[in-house]
Parts: sequence; structure tokens; C-alpha cells
Amino acid sequence: MLAVVLAGCGTRTPPPPEAGPAWRSMCAVTTPKGLAADLGRTVPASLAGEVIPLGMSAGGGTAYVSAWTPGFSGVAALNLASGRLRPIQRFADPAADQADGASDGSWLAWEQTVSLQSLDDFTVYAWDAATGRRLRLGHSLAGPGGEPWPSPWHPPAVSGRYAAWAQGYGPGGEVEIRLADLATGRVRVIRRGHTQPPFFDRNLVVWPESDRPGQPTSLRALNLATGRPAALPPVLRGVRGTDFVVTDGTRTAYLGPDLTRLYYSPAQDRPARAVLRLPAGDYFAGLALGAGTLAWMTTAATYLASTGTGAYVQVTRQYGDATGSGSGVMISDSSSEKVAHPVLPLHVISPAGIRWPACATAVRG
Repeated sequence: MLAVVLAGCGTRTPPPPEAGPAWRSMCAVTTPKGLAADLGRTVPASLAGEVIPLGMSAGGGTAYVSAWTPGFSGVAALNLASGRLRPIQRFADPAADQADGASDGSWLAWEQTVSLQSLDDFTVYAWDAATGRRLRLGHSLAGPGGEPWPSPWHPPAVSGRYAAWAQGYGPGGEVEIRLADLATGRVRVIRRGHTQPPFFDRNLVVWPESDRPGQPTSLRALNLATGRPAALPPVLRGVRGTDFVVTDGTRTAYLGPDLTRLYYSPAQDRPARAVLRLPAGDYFAGLALGAGTLAWMTTAATYLASTGTGAYVQVTRQYGDATGSGSGVMISDSSSEKVAHPVLPLHVISPAGIRWPACATAVRG
């Protein structure tokens, strides 16, 4: 299962702009010492069964995971120091149930499925890390024959007191965007049409949408405070034909429609520019934004970059996954076994301890 983080800050105060020189394109470098040390350490609990990270607590000491271990299968909070799993919700059928989610450090939201044959039958949940309160936010919609309408498979976005997700509601790829107020549990439909999964950007909930089936998407936004359509920040106005967008309210990255180009901007008022192009035959598969870092997954491997210098390194031998948060990044190695629930060694990356070199393409201004 590929976890792609669509991160946002909702109504929270965005982080300050990054200091140092700007850079025009990313550059491959040898693995910095601090990063090599983090990659050399494996979370012991991830070796006891399949553990898929969904997000991380605000302080970085806890990972939120979906897990299949000898003692527990379900969604849980994993103490990274002790290895203890705190159950949040058990899978009723560990052989078939799956969950994919995201966290803003305070709330965890996830979609849980009950079949290995289809991901369209799912339930949406949220959990408050501070109180342990769990909410059932909704369920996929069934069509006239009782089968669920097809939905884009993507974890819910969560930010501050809000969660949002996309689900099918009709024929021809019709999808609605649902927004949940986690403080009250109220859920409402904010858009219907040919839409794709949403993400948060400061006080906006944003989603890709096309006017007609098969047409390239552009981004639309709703202001969380007013409940009305809103203008996009400059960095998002030129995004077309992609639903791979990550932002923390200041930094923004997204993929080109052909999945071979990566675009990045360090600020909301600056349009993003192409900073990396993959070699022929390779394609991007996902993005994750963390503290001072940007990770991407391709059909070949997983990579981690500094958004301060533009330097990047390959961090898995092949495939793999990355989950970003405001406090760090988690890297999962690919499995060496072809089994139902493979071991995926998990590494926690602490960006503050990494000395990234500068790219030769760095420029002032």
C-alpha cells in the first residue's frame, strides 16, 4: 500500500521561510553522515510484522501505523522508544482489512477497507491523540445494485480541526468531496463532480477538478472560515492535470501530469518551477513533505532531499515508501519477501541532525 501524504496546515500558523540561498534544481549527493546514521537504525517493532506508518505525533516520539503483528492487527500508536503498540482500532478480519491514513500530529484520520478484491467499500475514522476519542465520520456510498460506487483510493487529509476525503457517488467517475469538523463530528459535502482527493493549505481545503471526464484538472478551493469558494495562492494557480500535491502552507511540491517532473516552491507567493526530471523509463509514484525535507517515491526507489539546499539521496535500494510530518520523516524499506503481510523495516529520520551539502546550482535571490 502506498502512502502519499497530502499535507497542510489548515488554520495553523505556517512555519517561517527557509533561510539560506535559493536553488534552481536538485542535485544528487553522497549520503550525509547524520542521514546515514538514521538509515542504519531500524525501529525494532517493524521487524515483528508488517507496520505501515500513517503519520507521526507532534513531538516525533510516536508513529501512527496500521500493523499486522503477532499480538495485534489494526490501527495503533507506536511508541518509537519502547516499541509498545497502543491499539486505536483492531481489524475485525486481519486477513482482509486494510487502513491508509494521515495525521497532522494531533488528529489521525484513516479509511479502512474490508476486502482484498476492492478498495471501494470503506469506512472513514478519526482519532484524537490528546483525548483518545475516536469518531466514525462516514462510509462509502452504494449504487443501485448494492455495490459501492468506485472511489479514488487515497487517505483522508487532516489539518487542525478538519478532515476531508473524496468518495464516489454516481456513474461515470462522479466523486464528491466531504469535509468533517472534528470538533463537532459534523460532515458535509462541499463539492460534487469530476473531482479528485483534497488537501489542506493554511485556511483552504483544495482539490483537483475537471469540467468534463478525461479533461485535465485544475485546482479549486474553499475557505474553511467562510465556507465559500476562495482564490488560490499563486503557487497553486498553475497546477494542472495532477493530484500529487503536497504543501505545509509555505513550501509546496507537486508532480507534472506525465509523472516525470517534480516542481517545487519555497513560498506561497512564488510559482513552482521544475527542479528534477526522471530518466527515461522511470516515473514518480508519490510525494511526502517533512520538516526541512521532501521525499519522493519512484518506480525504482525512494529518495530524500533537503528543501534548504536542494541536495538529495536515494534512501531505499528499491521501491520503498516515505511518510512526512512536521517533526520528521519515516522511511520504509521494500520487502524482500512475497508474502501477504511482509516485514517493511522502518527508519525514523531526524532532519535537524543532517548536514546537507549545497547544490552547485544554488544562487542568491
